[in-house]
Amino acid sequence: MKHTWKSWLLCAAVLMLIGCVGGILAQQAWVQAKGFADFDFAGGSEGKAAFSHEKHAAKNPKCTDCHTKLFKMAKGQRSAPKMADMEKGQACGACHNGQAAFSVKEKADCAKCHKK
Repeated sequence: MKHTWKSWLLCAAVLMLIGCVGGILAQQAWVQAKGFADFDFAGGSEGKAAFSHEKHAAKNPKCTDCHTKLFKMAKGQRSAPKMADMEKGQACGACHNGQAAFSVKEKADCAKCHKK
């Protein structure tokens, strides 16, 4: 069977596509296994608000329960949720409502997130 330059080019393109897809899948598996880094939000007068991906993933390992539903996923962008929105059941307040998790409305619970 004679191979033409077109067949070699097609094979190369297919192998590159397989490599790219494999790389993407490997990266996603690595992130899920390793987890994302913890981070802090500026928390105003109450002090910075610490967020732990590890603690939240341990409670509910399904990323899409928070990401895309409650928080947009944009690489390198992280905007702090506002307390007024959380108290209305948005962002963190969707779970931190006093039923699924401690409430964002209870002053006694502020120190669970905010660190001075």
